[in-house]
Amino acid sequence: MMEGMSEQATAPEAPSEGKKQCPAPTPHGEAWGALSRTHAAISQRLQEALAQGDMPPLPWYEVLATVAEAPDQRMRMGDLAEALVITRGGLTKLVDRLVKAGLLERTFCETDRRVSYATLLPAGVEMLLEMRPVIVRELDLAFSANISVEKANELRDTLDSVRSATCRGVL
Repeated sequence: MMEGMSEQATAPEAPSEGKKQCPAPTPHGEAWGALSRTHAAISQRLQEALAQGDMPPLPWYEVLATVAEAPDQRMRMGDLAEALVITRGGLTKLVDRLVKAGLLERTFCETDRRVSYATLLPAGVEMLLEMRPVIVRELDLAFSANISVEKANELRDTLDSVRSATCRGVL
């Protein structure tokens, strides 16, 4: 023992009765943590793969892919923000960058000028066609070695039901 140190100073402190303890993790809390960390890791992997291919960032892909799947390849801005789980202000800035790059255009409702749409342009389709194989390859690498298609479908269904309940406020 070091000179001048008592045995009491080196022993771990026992919890005192008045001291609050951190609550034990719950299975749902642990699932959330695993989901959050997995999302961050895969998102980083996707972003790095896009950057290596000199492609735009992942959020651009997410916007382009979401609008591409919409009827007439156009989507109301509010619906797009909801689909991407992003604030309207954040989406406006992101769409502005895509408009400036010539990948999207903003169009307006013929009957209500307050309603605007993000509309995919041919250059946006071309960019999506370049980006999608990179995304698919990285997701295949991240998932296929670890999870079957059947389990992936089950996971998607489970996460969709959690998201739906959360968005409806049913918690």
